[in-house]
Order: sequence, then structure tokens, then C-alpha cells
Amino acid sequence: MVRTKKRRKIVCGGKKYVWYVLAGDRDYFDRVLSNEWETPFLHIISEDKKLILTIPLNAPKPYAVSKGAVFQGRQTSGCWERYLMPFELPEGITPHFVAEVIEWASAAESEAVGVEYDGRDIAF
Repeated sequence: MVRTKKRRKIVCGGKKYVWYVLAGDRDYFDRVLSNEWETPFLHIISEDKKLILTIPLNAPKPYAVSKGAVFQGRQTSGCWERYLMPFELPEGITPHFVAEVIEWASAAESEAVGVEYDGRDIAF
């Protein structure tokens, strides 16, 4: 069971998820791009913890980090795997945007493009 205290709840495709935005420490992009900002992250977790996503909200290219056991209908390693997002990040995070991310991450027919932490494309 996933913790729900101080987190927002959403139901997509008949499954329950929680989501929240949390500011992180200085981002690893700080070393690559010499920026002076802290990165807020959007976290999305399914109730069964099979889908776990973390999205840095001010990265140069929008991407999601999959940390769960499932992504786009296939088993994953459970280690951090980064995927380019096929849409831009909005200025404010809304339940509609969170649902769009969940639908993309759950879509079995979609093929996400994997990326390294510095934004270089890689093939999976």
C-alpha cells in the first residue's frame, strides 16, 4: 500500500494512484549546465507500486524516470530508466496533466524513447 497522507489521489483506467510535487536538492543538471536552481519533481505512484514515475519539472528536455516494475505494459528492471516525454510540461501541474502522464506511461502500444541523464538519446 502506498502512503497517501499529504498526497493527491487520482483514478485512471480503473487504477488508483497518488501524486505530489516535491522540491529536490540541486539537480544533477547543475553540474552539466551550470544552472543555479533547485528542481521540483512530480512523483506519481500506483497503489500497487508497480508504476513509479518521477518527472523533473524544469529539465531542458521533458522526461520521466521510471522506477517501478512496469512501464508501458512491459516489465522493467526496476532500476531508474529515463524516457523522453512526447509532450511539453505545463506551467502548473494539474490532475488533467497527471492523468495524461499516467495514460502515456501505461499505454502498451506506445514506444517511449530512452535517454541518458544528460539528455542524450539511447536505444533500449
